[in-house]
Amino acid sequence: MKSSICCFSGYRPEKMPPDLPEGSAAFDRMLQRLRWSIRRASGAGYRHFLSGMSRGFDLWAAEAVLELQEQGHAIDLWAAVAFPGMEQSWEPQWQRRYHAVLSRAAKTVPVSAKYAPECYTLRDRFLVEHSSRCICFFDGVPGGTAYTVRYARRCGLLIDNLAERQLCFDDLNIIE
Repeated sequence: MKSSICCFSGYRPEKMPPDLPEGSAAFDRMLQRLRWSIRRASGAGYRHFLSGMSRGFDLWAAEAVLELQEQGHAIDLWAAVAFPGMEQSWEPQWQRRYHAVLSRAAKTVPVSAKYAPECYTLRDRFLVEHSSRCICFFDGVPGGTAYTVRYARRCGLLIDNLAERQLCFDDLNIIE
């Protein structure tokens, strides 16, 4: 089962590079690369896409999975929430996005029953330990994404890092 599961890891909006604000052309290109990476993983046999459901990259990735599912791709979204109610302190627009995505997830797993200082780390470990591939946006900024990507590498997951040039997305002439 693990061989058909791909997780996501990336930054919250305030940690994204300043040249990638949501709605910009550069942000749209990043989303295009994200959708391409999901389709590529799907073509390699990944059917379940596991999001940690945090603001920013996690929710953008979850929304991309749902868009591709609507277009007929045989994939689904699994939501790993750190604890029930984790979104309650967020801005209203992020709360709406979270609930819209969560309501369409095929599976929801609360990793911790309630908030505790380690609940996000436990969620990040859950993502990695239940996956064999990770699509991420990591450019070296310390924090939860750095921890998750390092852990994924130690655990031998395939890593598709949208912040690196190794995939040469600009040369792919990606067409939606």
